[in-house]
Amino acid sequence: SCLISIGVMAYNQEKFVRQTMDCILAQQCHYPFEIIIGDDASTDNTRKVLLEYQRKFPNIIKLLPEAPNKGVLKNFRSVIEACTGKYIAFCHCDDYWHDPMKLEKQISFLESNPDIGLVHTDANVFFEKSNVTEPAFHRSHNEVIPDGDVFTAILTGKFFIFTGSACYRKAAVDQYIDFDEFENSGFMYEDLPSWLELSKHVKFKYLDDAMMTYRVVENSHSHPRHKARKFVLMQGHYQMKKHFIDKYNVDKKTALEFELNFHRDKFNIAYNLDNYKEADDSFRFLQQQHQAGMKMRLKRTLLRFPFIHQSLKKLKKAYKPKKQAAVTH
Repeated sequence: SCLISIGVMAYNQEKFVRQTMDCILAQQCHYPFEIIIGDDASTDNTRKVLLEYQRKFPNIIKLLPEAPNKGVLKNFRSVIEACTGKYIAFCHCDDYWHDPMKLEKQISFLESNPDIGLVHTDANVFFEKSNVTEPAFHRSHNEVIPDGDVFTAILTGKFFIFTGSACYRKAAVDQYIDFDEFENSGFMYEDLPSWLELSKHVKFKYLDDAMMTYRVVENSHSHPRHKARKFVLMQGHYQMKKHFIDKYNVDKKTALEFELNFHRDKFNIAYNLDNYKEADDSFRFLQQQHQAGMKMRLKRTLLRFPFIHQSLKKLKKAYKPKKQAAVTH
C-alpha cells in the first residue's frame, strides 16, 4: 500500500481541476502515493475531467463512486475513510501545490520526527477576480505561527492553517476524530474542527515556506458574495469553536479571549456590510466587557444613520487605492 494518501475534494471546479491534478502528479516525491477523489455531485464537467485522469493513471487515482450531493463534511469523511496511507494531505480542487517538493519535504520531516502529528506551511494567496497573487501570506502579515501544543492558539484565532498546506498522520485521524460527533454537532465544514481536535492530542509543526497557492474564488463556499451567507458562515465558525470550549472545559480566560476576538471581528464585518443588527449585538457584548472604545461607538452610531455612513464610504473609496479582500478562516 501507499505511504501517502492525497485527498481531493471537488465540486463544480472544471475551470481549476486540471491545474490541481497536474500539480499533484508533478510532485517529485520518492515516497509512493495514491490520490483519493471525492467529487460531490458536480453539475458541470468536473467529474468528466477527473475520469479522464483516472483512466490515464488507474494505479494512482481512485475516484469515489458517484453519489447524491453530500455536502463538505460528509464528502471529507468519505475521502478520509478511503485513504490507506500512513499520511494524509489534501489539495482541494480550487487550490494547487506550486512547490513540486512539498510532499517530499513534509513526509521526510514527519518520518524523522515521530513526535509530530501534523506539519503545515505558508501559502501564496491568489485572488481570482483581480488576478493578483499575494506571496507568503503568513510571512507578509508578520504572523508568528506557534509550534507544539497549538490548541489555544487556534481557538483564540492567533493563526489559521491553510488546508492544502497540511500533512498529518492517518493514525491520529482514526484515533481522535469522530465524524459522527462532527455531523451531529452540525459543523459546516471539515478543516477547523479537525485541527482543533487533532491539536488536543498531537503536536503541530509549521514550516516557514510557501508551498501551496490558496485561491480566493468569489462566491465560493468559504468566500460567499451574499451578505447573509457571510454571517451564517461566521456563526458556524463560532459554534464549532464553542463546541470545543465546552468539550474540553476550556478555562474562563481563554474562553473570554475567544469571545472578544469573535465579537471584534463580527462587529467589523457587520460595519463593512452595513448590518446594524449584527454590529449592535457584538457592540453590546463588548460594551459589557468594557471593550467598546470611542471608535467603535462612532461606527455604531454611523450604522444607525445609513445615509451618512454611505456618504462617508463613497468619500473613502474615492480617495483610497484599491486593497485586496482579506482571507478569513
